[in-house]
Amino acid sequence: MPTTLGYAEPVDAEFAQDPFPSKIGGKPRWLDPRHALAAERVACDECGKPMVLLMQLSAPEDDPPSAFHRMLYVFICRTGSCHTSGASRCMRAFRSQLPEDNAVYTAKGGEGDDCDIEWEKTAGVEAAAECVVCGLQGNKTCSTCHGRRYCSRAHQVADWDAGHKAQCSIMPHAESADHMRRLRRMIFPEHVIVSEEEAEEQPETDSDSDSEEAEPNSVVPVTSERVEDSETEVDAAFMEFQRRIQRDPDQVLRYARAPDAETEPMLLVSDSGAPTDIPACEACGAQREFEFQVMPQMLNYLDLDSTDPHSIDWGTLLVFSCPYSCEPTDTFMPEVVCKQSFSSHGIGQKYLRAYYGDEDAFSRQFESLDV
Repeated sequence: MPTTLGYAEPVDAEFAQDPFPSKIGGKPRWLDPRHALAAERVACDECGKPMVLLMQLSAPEDDPPSAFHRMLYVFICRTGSCHTSGASRCMRAFRSQLPEDNAVYTAKGGEGDDCDIEWEKTAGVEAAAECVVCGLQGNKTCSTCHGRRYCSRAHQVADWDAGHKAQCSIMPHAESADHMRRLRRMIFPEHVIVSEEEAEEQPETDSDSDSEEAEPNSVVPVTSERVEDSETEVDAAFMEFQRRIQRDPDQVLRYARAPDAETEPMLLVSDSGAPTDIPACEACGAQREFEFQVMPQMLNYLDLDSTDPHSIDWGTLLVFSCPYSCEPTDTFMPEVVCKQSFSSHGIGQKYLRAYYGDEDAFSRQFESLDV
């Protein structure tokens, strides 16, 4: 089965009405709005602050019936220096799911073979209180006006400093333009993720293999001869990674899960640092399997400071989940996210900047490769 690729696009009116959005950044859109994730479950083990939403992905399944509506969430710490540690300390992944027949969504349409079923929230469903900063469970309030909800002391202080201090005793629910701008900077910018299947690779022709001209955005010309010559200079996994992403250079996500079908393996960025010893599902004991990966191109949509040596960076993020989407014992079932970095040759953020036009920085980064 072909891998499904995800691309980032601006949000629009249709996105706002989608009950099951796949997206980057913004506040979480909870599958079951009656329940919001508690900040304690996404507290960074390095700095102690609540992580924010990196992305969520709608990934429904026909089997089991309890996963008819299914959403995966990935949270990461907003503090770049925390990411020098392992992913388990500053990243979290969760699975949330509902059966087709549930108290939250009602189907409409679907009469006839050509009519798609549309889903809308059932009238009277009361949404959980959410943090005004990040959208996590808002189980705390402003101690003065009690009009604003927070997930943690950290976000209460952040909102106070961002502008609530000036409005608290006057108009507690009001937010000035500057206040809203400051709040938006505490989470990642929001983009919708659209998907399409990866096109089948075309056989290489003689003219392709004879060409010595580098592909756009490539480190070295990607031909079989050049790959062989480069084996001691750039590891084979990175060469394959580069070759594949050149076909669809804007991809931010690769989805490879297909129950009862053969799927492609994860696309690693280096021969070293591949994830091992993935823990089994705590609920059912099944060995977790690879489901999707976040590509380095997503970094370009997070409004990061690429000149900061401590900025958030990754080669790829690999998400592993229960292969059976087992019956939830909690609204948010923990899954596993692993980070693989580029090799010690050093690519990371500088690779991304070159990928989007900073060729000088790219060249300097690869001087040590001698290619």
